[in-house]
Amino acid sequence: MHLPFRLLYTDIEQSIGALREDFFAETALMKGYVFHYLKTNRGVKTPDYLLNYEGGEVVVEIGGKGKGRSQFKGIKMDKKLILSGRTDSRPYSKPLSLFGFI
Repeated sequence: MHLPFRLLYTDIEQSIGALREDFFAETALMKGYVFHYLKTNRGVKTPDYLLNYEGGEVVVEIGGKGKGRSQFKGIKMDKKLILSGRTDSRPYSKPLSLFGFI
């Protein structure tokens, strides 16, 4: 994994979200997945990534405890996934750490 130099002088509390997204992006690149960053306007609730894989496409949101299905409002994709930084019992949410095992 590349060092996140852009976060070098930032407090960990402020940079944890960016570190989670960096982990996802690096892991997807190592696996050879093609993905696209979906964020456009600041403050607008949209998912983070569109990930292409052998079986199709999935919309991915990287987040913590505050992330939910509202991030996918208006998205017409069948496959949606929240990769959370913590263990979660919601059926549409999986731990981000498991993505590192692909």
